[in-house]
Amino acid sequence: MTNTADELNPFLVVRVRDGRAEFARWRVNDGPDALALFLTAAGASAYARESLAEPGWQVVRPPRTSVLEVLRACFAAGVTLAVLDPDGAKAKRVFPIGEVLQAVGMAAPPH
Repeated sequence: MTNTADELNPFLVVRVRDGRAEFARWRVNDGPDALALFLTAAGASAYARESLAEPGWQVVRPPRTSVLEVLRACFAAGVTLAVLDPDGAKAKRVFPIGEVLQAVGMAAPPH
């Protein structure tokens, strides 16, 4: 079973592009892109190596408050899902970012 504390302190794959942070994404079954989150640095590194062809990606493990800010910024930019430990074909779990933000008191409930 996945440790919930690890889910709240994930590794991210990020690069700087045009002066802004760009986070790795994963496409959900011909649907929307989702923010990619990882339980281990090894999993994040493998994803970057196998799925992200462009240079400059690096694995980071920001503090929980920074992860929540990333989730809020992604949600504001229209990325509504996050996935845990994606690979080329599947992910362990799909999270609606809005629900995560509501649970931690960072988003208003839908009207």
